[in-house]
Amino acid sequence: MKMSKESEEIRQNSKDVLQFLKARYPLFHQSNIFFRDVHYGVREYLEKKGMKVGYGAAEGIAREFIRDLEGQGVLIPIDRQTWTLNYPDFRTPPVKAPEPAKPAPKPPVAPPQGQPGGTTGQ
Repeated sequence: MKMSKESEEIRQNSKDVLQFLKARYPLFHQSNIFFRDVHYGVREYLEKKGMKVGYGAAEGIAREFIRDLEGQGVLIPIDRQTWTLNYPDFRTPPVKAPEPAKPAPKPPVAPPQGQPGGTTGQ
């Protein structure tokens, strides 16, 4: 099967395409990704490269791209329209737990009334 120049562009630049998708959609390591996100992202990516593709052609190219990514283990299928992204480069930085607040210093205890400094004055 002869591959179109648009499909070849996507295949040869899969990392760039994933970066492009990440810039437009909430895409992180082990997050879900949906077919329409890939479909529209592929179409926008190709348009950015000066390659006009129709809705149906972009859909076919997206399906080919997804099959390639499945074969590489980058996309793990959940159902026909949803995958889990297995791409550690998109791992979010770990979030540090906030340090517990330090207890406020205790105020000094005032001497009893009538006894300055705690002495009886005798």
